Amino acid sequence: MTNLNNLFDRGMELHYIANTAYPLTPTSVREYAIKGEEAVNAFLAQEYKQINELCLYVHIPFCKTRCKFCEYVVVSGSEAELKDKYLDAVLKEIELYSEIVGNDTRILGFDIGGGTPTELGAARIEKITNKLLNTFNLTDEISWSIETTPYNAIHKFDELKDIRELGFRRLSMGVQTINKDLLRKMEREGDTLLYRRAVEAIRKAGFKQFNVDLMYGFKEQSIEDFESTVEYAVSLFPEYITLYEMRYKLTQIATDAFDVTRAKVNQQYRIAYEILTQNGYKANYGKNTFSRIANDHGTSDYLTHRVINATPYLGLGAGAQSLGLNYLAYNQGAATKSILKYISNIEKGIFPIQDIYQLPEEEMMAKALSVMFYFGFVNLKAFKQRFNKEFINVFEKEIDYLKQWNLAEIDDNQFTVTKNGMDHLSGVIPMFYSERSKNELMTMNIEKVLK
Repeated sequence: MTNLNNLFDRGMELHYIANTAYPLTPTSVREYAIKGEEAVNAFLAQEYKQINELCLYVHIPFCKTRCKFCEYVVVSGSEAELKDKYLDAVLKEIELYSEIVGNDTRILGFDIGGGTPTELGAARIEKITNKLLNTFNLTDEISWSIETTPYNAIHKFDELKDIRELGFRRLSMGVQTINKDLLRKMEREGDTLLYRRAVEAIRKAGFKQFNVDLMYGFKEQSIEDFESTVEYAVSLFPEYITLYEMRYKLTQIATDAFDVTRAKVNQQYRIAYEILTQNGYKANYGKNTFSRIANDHGTSDYLTHRVINATPYLGLGAGAQSLGLNYLAYNQGAATKSILKYISNIEKGIFPIQDIYQLPEEEMMAKALSVMFYFGFVNLKAFKQRFNKEFINVFEKEIDYLKQWNLAEIDDNQFTVTKNGMDHLSGVIPMFYSERSKNELMTMNIEKVLK
């Protein structure tokens, strides 16, 4: 068994790896891979017989430019012109899953993300939405969520309005930073005037559930820079503000991670927390999304169910991730950042899966719990319902260790990371890794992982 003191210290040392992203590397769980088209088809058919609640995600891999901090599938060059081919592929992928996902499977959340979904255009988004409505038990009772950029909100306003009329109620827009030098380094378009005009367009289009994304933990980003960015975001008066700590793995600036300390990251979060809570945005300390709407987590229904309840989710589109009751999968493109193999598989009538892993329960728990720390707590009833086990029994030693060092506390309903624990979250999260991942964290070559 891994020594918990050593594990905690290693997590703090590798804070840019030991976070809510799990598994640790793209090859961590390859021993559980399912191989062969027939085996994959049979497994998926059996898996979806057991799933009665599901969230849906559609990935749109198009952007004007790829930001250097981006870890997702975003295409450029000739592939960026394949929007109609990509649309056809997504529609056909929906048909493939319609054969195994039951009509009585309740859809609890629906997000379209990217990339920049609005780059696909409202007419294509309407075709995807209508296909989902006609295929799955998707209703407008849930809050559909979609993303845009400041530029698209302004220059594609009519399409934004059409998207709102389709039924999307929640809109998220990335501001990330107002530091001009940092924007230039990240090859990202933006300035304070553009952002403000974008918000005016979003409100005019009718969105009343509006989220602004901000990022922190960049190498060149000072405490003062981030403070100014948060204050500016508050002045835009969105319903929600989400803080994303920079995750360097699989990005173009991965090696910058070596020059970012945990102390700096913590200080940036603390300042943001103070500013946001003083201005009416509520969240428990450590939570990423802040809401000024009472009894509203601020996150989309899709993400809220994923985080709190570990609800299975089906990812559609190139590079999309799916999580079932017993499996984790990545669509074609996750590794190559290309949509060509995804489209090719679909045209052959094959599930466009790059990798699929039938995970043992210990790994499924580790995946679910890593994501739950996005909110800073574990709902004990939700954990019991998902895994049919008592959280405090499964992780008795780890919980005792965290309580001993004032890193977490527990009551009848919830396991909560304390303020001290949130400052040391990268040491807390590995406590709930599988034994395999604990060993991997302790022995990994970090330079190889980041590069």
